[in-house]
Amino acid sequence: MKYIECSHCQKRYPSNSKFEEAARHKKSVRCSNCKKPFQIVVYEVKDGKTQPVENKAPRADERFLSTIIRKARID
Repeated sequence: MKYIECSHCQKRYPSNSKFEEAARHKKSVRCSNCKKPFQIVVYEVKDGKTQPVENKAPRADERFLSTIIRKARID
């Protein structure tokens, strides 16, 4: 199960693809419980242990290569 958690009041929210994409770009969201903004970090529970999911934005050259590959498939 993936979730995000407020760093102030520890309220948890279920994660979805929008949160995961925002986490890669170091975005913040406001907690509905304490009303304070916090940076999005996606956590995942595996085997009873909570671990943060690696939130790396793709490097510019990776995005460029994926665009070239997509265009090559179209042609």
